[in-house]
Amino acid sequence: MKQRNSLSAVLAVAIAAVITAGTALAATQTGASTATDANTRASRPKLDVNNDGVVDRNEAAASPRLAAKFDQLDSNKDGKLDRSERPHHGGKGRGHGGGMSGLINSDTDGDGRVSKTEASSMPWLARSFDQIDGNRDGYVVRSELRSYHEKMRPQREAERAKQAEERFADADLNHDGKLSKLEVSEKMPQLSKGFAFMDEDRDGYLTRADLQHSPRH
Repeated sequence: MKQRNSLSAVLAVAIAAVITAGTALAATQTGASTATDANTRASRPKLDVNNDGVVDRNEAAASPRLAAKFDQLDSNKDGKLDRSERPHHGGKGRGHGGGMSGLINSDTDGDGRVSKTEASSMPWLARSFDQIDGNRDGYVVRSELRSYHEKMRPQREAERAKQAEERFADADLNHDGKLSKLEVSEKMPQLSKGFAFMDEDRDGYLTRADLQHSPRH
């Protein structure tokens, strides 16, 4: 009987040791996973540099993948990406919330059109709803959105050109018609990382043409 009790005690100690080791390993793995997630988040650049709630073309240049898709994501073609137009990471099947997918998601009753109430889920659409609603029936459909974008295209392009020229002139500190790496780092820091990529002729300067032909200035 005494031998059986001793054996039971040994088994109990062994089981406790296994449980303790397993708990410690799980805690270590959880900690490592949390640290990895934190490092991943920290490595993502902050795009909204001026904290105005939107990401313009200059700010988007800090993320090559976002810059490459800027025009596709900029569903209202205003040269900026608001929260509803930017990609959201971390959820399976989650879209960027803008453009056609955003319009479809806003159509909560599934009738193929978006009412003014439904448009409230897309700030850019809510702001321009009355202008987009061409027949004034209180709903927006795809063809009206397309017509609105086409009608506004010349105005948007003129505004973008004006803004780009103003930014360029402000950054051109010595007024020589081109931007050195120092001028870019001081006045357009969000473009600094992409300087060499945009300076295709490797002359050490960015001209207006270089910025126009970059992944969208």
